[in-house]
Amino acid sequence: MLLLLLGQVFKDERLSQLDSLPEFETHSAVLTKMYMNQVLRKDELTKFENSLAPHQKAVMGDGLTIVERAVIEHNMVAVSKLYTSIYFKELGQLLGVEAARAEKVAAKMIMDGSLLGSIDQVDGLLLCTDSTDSALLSWDESITSFCVQLNRVTDSVRGE
Repeated sequence: MLLLLLGQVFKDERLSQLDSLPEFETHSAVLTKMYMNQVLRKDELTKFENSLAPHQKAVMGDGLTIVERAVIEHNMVAVSKLYTSIYFKELGQLLGVEAARAEKVAAKMIMDGSLLGSIDQVDGLLLCTDSTDSALLSWDESITSFCVQLNRVTDSVRGE
Protein backbone atom coordinates (compact mmCIF):
# COMPACT_ATOMS: atom_id res chain seq x y z
CA MET A 1 0.00 0.00 0.00
CA LEU A 2 2.79 2.41 0.93
CA LEU A 3 4.62 1.61 -2.30
CA LEU A 4 1.49 2.44 -4.31
CA LEU A 5 1.17 5.77 -2.53
CA LEU A 6 4.87 6.55 -3.04
CA GLY A 7 4.48 5.60 -6.70
CA GLN A 8 1.63 8.05 -7.17
CA VAL A 9 3.59 10.85 -5.50
CA PHE A 10 6.74 9.97 -7.47
CA LYS A 11 4.88 10.11 -10.79
CA ASP A 12 3.14 13.40 -10.00
CA GLU A 13 4.70 16.20 -12.09
CA ARG A 14 4.23 18.63 -9.20
CA LEU A 15 6.86 16.78 -7.15
CA SER A 16 9.71 18.50 -9.01
CA GLN A 17 8.14 21.89 -8.25
CA LEU A 18 8.86 21.36 -4.55
CA ASP A 19 12.55 22.03 -5.26
CA SER A 20 11.71 25.68 -5.92
CA LEU A 21 10.31 26.12 -2.39
CA PRO A 22 13.18 26.60 0.11
CA GLU A 23 11.47 24.74 2.98
CA PHE A 24 10.65 21.75 0.75
CA GLU A 25 13.69 21.59 -1.54
CA THR A 26 14.88 18.21 -0.22
CA HIS A 27 11.46 16.53 -0.21
CA SER A 28 11.51 15.38 -3.84
CA ALA A 29 14.99 13.86 -3.44
CA VAL A 30 13.95 12.00 -0.28
CA LEU A 31 10.70 10.71 -1.80
CA THR A 32 12.50 9.68 -5.00
CA LYS A 33 15.10 7.69 -3.05
CA MET A 34 12.40 6.04 -0.98
CA TYR A 35 10.44 5.04 -4.08
CA MET A 36 13.56 3.75 -5.84
CA ASN A 37 14.65 1.76 -2.74
CA GLN A 38 17.90 3.70 -2.42
CA VAL A 39 19.72 4.24 0.87
CA LEU A 40 19.07 7.63 2.49
CA ARG A 41 22.05 9.19 4.25
CA LYS A 42 21.71 11.19 7.46
CA ASP A 43 22.97 14.40 5.82
CA GLU A 44 20.22 14.14 3.19
CA LEU A 45 17.58 14.04 5.92
CA THR A 46 18.70 17.00 8.02
CA LYS A 47 16.95 19.67 5.94
CA PHE A 48 13.94 17.38 5.45
CA GLU A 49 13.59 16.88 9.22
CA ASN A 50 13.97 20.62 9.83
CA SER A 51 10.92 21.28 7.67
CA LEU A 52 8.70 19.04 9.80
CA ALA A 53 6.22 20.31 12.37
CA PRO A 54 7.05 19.72 16.06
CA HIS A 55 4.46 16.92 16.44
CA GLN A 56 6.11 15.08 13.52
CA LYS A 57 9.40 15.11 15.43
CA ALA A 58 7.98 13.45 18.54
CA VAL A 59 10.25 10.84 20.10
CA MET A 60 8.59 7.43 20.40
CA GLY A 61 9.07 4.77 23.08
CA ASP A 62 12.12 3.30 21.36
CA GLY A 63 13.97 6.64 21.48
CA LEU A 64 13.52 7.37 17.77
CA THR A 65 11.28 9.83 15.98
CA ILE A 66 8.75 8.49 13.51
CA VAL A 67 10.92 9.72 10.63
CA GLU A 68 14.09 8.19 12.05
CA ARG A 69 12.38 4.82 12.52
CA ALA A 70 10.86 4.93 9.03
CA VAL A 71 14.22 5.82 7.45
CA ILE A 72 16.06 3.08 9.34
CA GLU A 73 13.48 0.52 8.21
CA HIS A 74 13.56 1.86 4.64
CA ASN A 75 17.36 1.72 4.58
CA MET A 76 17.26 -1.82 6.00
CA VAL A 77 15.12 -2.94 3.04
CA ALA A 78 17.33 -1.01 0.60
CA VAL A 79 20.48 -2.64 2.04
CA SER A 80 18.84 -6.08 1.79
CA LYS A 81 18.52 -5.54 -1.96
CA LEU A 82 22.25 -4.70 -2.24
CA TYR A 83 23.76 -7.36 0.03
CA THR A 84 23.21 -11.07 0.47
CA SER A 85 24.79 -10.82 3.93
CA ILE A 86 26.16 -8.02 6.05
CA TYR A 87 27.68 -7.80 9.52
CA PHE A 88 25.57 -5.88 12.00
CA LYS A 89 28.55 -3.67 12.78
CA GLU A 90 28.70 -2.56 9.14
CA LEU A 91 24.92 -2.39 8.89
CA GLY A 92 24.83 -0.14 11.94
CA GLN A 93 27.35 2.19 10.31
CA LEU A 94 25.26 2.34 7.12
CA LEU A 95 22.09 3.01 9.12
CA GLY A 96 23.74 5.45 11.51
CA VAL A 97 22.86 3.38 14.58
CA GLU A 98 24.62 0.95 16.91
CA ALA A 99 25.03 -2.66 15.79
CA ALA A 100 22.70 -3.87 18.58
CA ARG A 101 19.92 -1.54 17.42
CA ALA A 102 20.42 -2.64 13.80
CA GLU A 103 20.04 -6.27 14.90
CA LYS A 104 16.94 -5.46 16.95
CA VAL A 105 15.30 -3.58 14.05
CA ALA A 106 16.21 -6.40 11.62
CA ALA A 107 14.72 -9.02 13.96
CA LYS A 108 11.48 -7.04 14.32
CA MET A 109 11.22 -6.50 10.56
CA ILE A 110 11.87 -10.19 9.82
CA MET A 111 9.18 -11.18 12.34
CA ASP A 112 6.75 -8.66 10.79
CA GLY A 113 7.49 -9.96 7.30
CA SER A 114 8.67 -6.55 6.06
CA LEU A 115 12.21 -7.88 5.61
CA LEU A 116 13.06 -11.25 4.09
CA GLY A 117 16.06 -12.86 5.69
CA SER A 118 17.49 -14.44 8.79
CA ILE A 119 19.93 -13.57 11.54
CA ASP A 120 23.13 -15.44 12.34
CA GLN A 121 23.74 -14.32 15.92
CA VAL A 122 26.91 -16.37 16.29
CA ASP A 123 28.68 -14.48 13.50
CA GLY A 124 26.66 -11.27 13.90
CA LEU A 125 25.30 -11.39 10.35
CA LEU A 126 22.09 -10.43 8.63
CA LEU A 127 21.44 -12.91 5.82
CA CYS A 128 19.18 -11.34 3.21
CA THR A 129 16.77 -13.30 1.05
CA ASP A 130 15.76 -11.88 -2.30
CA SER A 131 11.99 -11.96 -2.74
CA THR A 132 12.31 -12.38 -6.50
CA ASP A 133 14.36 -15.54 -5.94
CA SER A 134 11.67 -17.03 -3.72
CA ALA A 135 8.96 -16.04 -6.20
CA LEU A 136 10.90 -17.67 -9.04
CA LEU A 137 11.48 -20.80 -6.97
CA SER A 138 7.78 -20.96 -6.15
CA TRP A 139 6.90 -20.54 -9.84
CA ASP A 140 9.42 -23.24 -10.77
CA GLU A 141 7.97 -25.62 -8.17
CA SER A 142 4.45 -24.99 -9.49
CA ILE A 143 5.51 -25.76 -13.06
CA THR A 144 7.34 -28.90 -11.94
CA SER A 145 4.30 -30.07 -9.98
CA PHE A 146 2.04 -29.43 -12.98
CA CYS A 147 4.36 -31.39 -15.30
CA VAL A 148 4.48 -34.34 -12.88
CA GLN A 149 0.69 -34.40 -12.62
CA LEU A 150 0.37 -34.13 -16.42
CA ASN A 151 2.74 -37.09 -16.85
CA ARG A 152 0.67 -39.16 -14.39
CA VAL A 153 -2.54 -38.36 -16.27
CA THR A 154 -0.87 -39.17 -19.61
CA ASP A 155 0.49 -42.46 -18.24
CA SER A 156 -2.90 -43.44 -16.85
CA VAL A 157 -4.66 -42.62 -20.17
CA ARG A 158 -2.11 -44.73 -22.08
CA GLY A 159 -2.48 -47.60 -19.62
CA GLU A 160 -6.26 -47.82 -20.07
